[in-house]
Amino acid sequence: MSTQSIPSDSIAINASRLNDHLAALGQIGITEAGMQRVAFSAPDVAGRDYVVGLMAAAGMAVRVDAAGNIIGRVEGGEASAPAIVLGSHTDTVPAGGQYDGALGVIAAIEVVQAVADAGQTLRHPVEVMVFTNEEGTSFHRWLLGSRAVAGLWESEDFAAVADDGATLTARLPDVGGNISRIAEARRRPDELACYLELHIEQGPLLHRGGFPIGVVTGITGRSMYHVDIVGEANHAGTTPMAMRRDAMSSAARLALAVRRIAGEMEVVRVGTVGSMEVHPNAGNVIPGRVQMGVEFRDERMESLAAAEVELRRTAEEIAHAENVAIAVTAQRNTPSVPIAGNMQQLIADAAQLAGLEHINLPSGAGHDAQAIAAITPAAMVFVPSVGGISHAPAEYTTPADCANGAQVLLNALLLADGR
Repeated sequence: MSTQSIPSDSIAINASRLNDHLAALGQIGITEAGMQRVAFSAPDVAGRDYVVGLMAAAGMAVRVDAAGNIIGRVEGGEASAPAIVLGSHTDTVPAGGQYDGALGVIAAIEVVQAVADAGQTLRHPVEVMVFTNEEGTSFHRWLLGSRAVAGLWESEDFAAVADDGATLTARLPDVGGNISRIAEARRRPDELACYLELHIEQGPLLHRGGFPIGVVTGITGRSMYHVDIVGEANHAGTTPMAMRRDAMSSAARLALAVRRIAGEMEVVRVGTVGSMEVHPNAGNVIPGRVQMGVEFRDERMESLAAAEVELRRTAEEIAHAENVAIAVTAQRNTPSVPIAGNMQQLIADAAQLAGLEHINLPSGAGHDAQAIAAITPAAMVFVPSVGGISHAPAEYTTPADCANGAQVLLNALLLADGR
């Protein structure tokens, strides 16, 4: 078997096998309401078991680390070479889709299988990582597996409790993990050469523009805020309009301001009011208090900072006009993760070798790559999401696009191995 650098256009993935395996995984946890493979659930465990079987069949040695991450490894021809890692996740949001995360995992396994089918051995070892609880639906702590690998766990992770009262300490063994040994999941930078992840775009740009491949320029940062608006509850029929201290009308004004900050003003790429609690929430009572969740996302941290300034300025203006009190509390600030130019070029070259047109674009969603980028160079390949739909039952990427993405992932692996 050859252990020399392999021409990066000399091996092809098996598109039928790839899509068959993806479809089979997509039947695990499927319901009429969508995919229910939420982390630590029985369908999640079943999906993980299916993936382990595929890894073993592709010739990988498989283990589960202390964070519950599944790691399949094929040794390379150079014993001292660091591993090239391919990865993603198989857990889903409730009532989610069949492609988010799953495509990246199945494609990574297909890439390893295609190299084995060609009778080749790469210079570097190759590891396929299936990360635990990327979505964060369980325990409200996301990227649990990849952050453990990167050594980025926080005190809140160890103390995490699910909505049903279960602790992460008690549930992590369900996927083979052990919270008391979580430090053992951390990998040293010198163990890894780079990280490559294939993912559906989860947005409309590729599908709308007719582009088969997206080269990710960076993963956007996210700033989250809790806004507490306190007015005065009073009778809806007897209180004159001019005398009202209506927390709900103030919240409506602020919600429109968030849209204006990202839309008309273009201070930041996107802004969202995603949650709102109204008190006392009765049709015949003027709302006395509203609590709302606000988030902004952008690749540039300075844009996120500018959006916060505008949010706070607008809140003060509304508070004065409506005679209410508005408190804006920063909750979480996730830094943006730029993708290095040479890693972007790696993906662009891999797409060119496959004869596929590509565009550069940022990722508006978070991914395991943003955690792994803390310890090794990372790159991401995007393929189109039909209609830009994701995190919903209608999420769909065509078999041809899935195969295109897997081929680019394989080409990128071969290029990285040679470079």
